[in-house]
Formats: sequence, structure tokens, C-alpha cells
Amino acid sequence: MILPFAGIEHDTFPRRDTCLEKLAKLPAVFDHASGSITAGNSSPLTDGAASIWVGDTEGLARLGVKPAVKLVDWEVDAVDFRVDGMLMAPARAIPRLLARHRLRAEEIALWEIHEAFAAQLIANLKAAADPVYRHEKAGVDFDIGSFPMDRINPNGGSIALGHPFGSTGARILSQAVNELIAMPAGACAVVSVCADGGQGTVALLQRV
Repeated sequence: MILPFAGIEHDTFPRRDTCLEKLAKLPAVFDHASGSITAGNSSPLTDGAASIWVGDTEGLARLGVKPAVKLVDWEVDAVDFRVDGMLMAPARAIPRLLARHRLRAEEIALWEIHEAFAAQLIANLKAAADPVYRHEKAGVDFDIGSFPMDRINPNGGSIALGHPFGSTGARILSQAVNELIAMPAGACAVVSVCADGGQGTVALLQRV
């Protein structure tokens, strides 16, 4: 892709020479003996900037703009990552948000979930779908069902696109909005971001 900025000729990620064979040979980053987290299944730090414009009904009316996507609700959670694991707060926030609206995971048309590491994303999905974890950790007994894997980061997540610190949340939220605009009215999306080891913020969006 040729970007319209002076001196920039192509995207940094995904790397053009990436292949499964090269990814399989990358060493573990944390646990060198038996670890599975490598540079290939972790989000790369990238340059980036983003902003979000939010308005209420009155403000949009003054501007003569019709809303396309509505912020329905959100949930913020935090855990002690030394006890409950790194970046696991979304596994509690997601069930609480869905339970509040009696929504099952399969009813969500789009999932945009920040993937600091592939293992972190998998662990959050597994925990959020587990009834014991939901009951004991999130305090939720509502069955959210299984996650539709084909609707999670369908155009690439942070591992493929990069992780610009301070801008990732805005990037994921704006990407979800752009994708929702192409969907029928009433379609819902969930945006999930983990941060700072123990924080998690989740938002429910709906196509107007």
C-alpha cells in the first residue's frame, strides 16, 4: 500500500516476508524453555495516532448530521494481575456487559478485541465462555454461549495491524464503527481493550 505521506512507501506490518516456517522458528520471549509467546504471536509496537468524535442527539441535530452508530453501554473492570493473570480483565467485563442486555456472544455481529498476545485473546475467550469462571470471577450466571470465531477481528487485529500505545483503543473503536456502518440497522458490535496488565474496557455499539 502506498500511503499519502512524504517519505512513506509501504506499511510496516504485516511484514512482506512473513511465512509460517519463519514464525515457527521464532524463540519464546518470556519462558525460554517452554514458553509459547514469540514476536510472531504478539502485537508489534507501531507508530500511530487516532481520535474519536462523539456527539449526543442534540449536538448531532445542530450539525445536521444523522447518527450511524450508537454507544449503547460499556463496562470497565480491573484485576490484580499478580493473582488473576495478565490482561484478563476483559474476561470479566464481557460477560457482565452481555448479561446486562441478555445478549449471547453469537448475537453480536462483530467483535473487535485487542490482542496484545494471541495467547491473551484465547485465554480471555475461553474464560468468558466458561460457566465456572463467569460465576466465580465475573459474578455472572447468564450463559453467553460460545464466541463466533469468524466475527472476531475479521480485518485483522493488533498482531497484524500493530499496537500504537495510546491510540490502540481509538483505532479499534473507529474500526468497529466503520464496519458496523456497512451492516443492517440493529446489528451490534463489542469492542474490548485490555491495558496496563490488569485493566479491561468493553463497549457495546449498535448500528442505528
